Amino acid sequence: MNHDTIIAGLTTVQADGLACVACGADYLQVRVPHVPVGRSVTGSQVFACVGCCPDDAPRAARGVRR
Repeated sequence: MNHDTIIAGLTTVQADGLACVACGADYLQVRVPHVPVGRSVTGSQVFACVGCCPDDAPRAARGVRR
């Protein structure tokens, strides 16, 4: 996935890059490796857990805008 992809339909913590866009894991409470998968509509970089398939992140986030 392109790291400049805009992912829409995220929760506030997902859109701020503080939670996984696929499974919703809160990175402030759960220590899990994560990778950048795109940006939210606010421009913040967003992430998915390494165990979550980054290719599935937009679908789990309910939408992608390019």
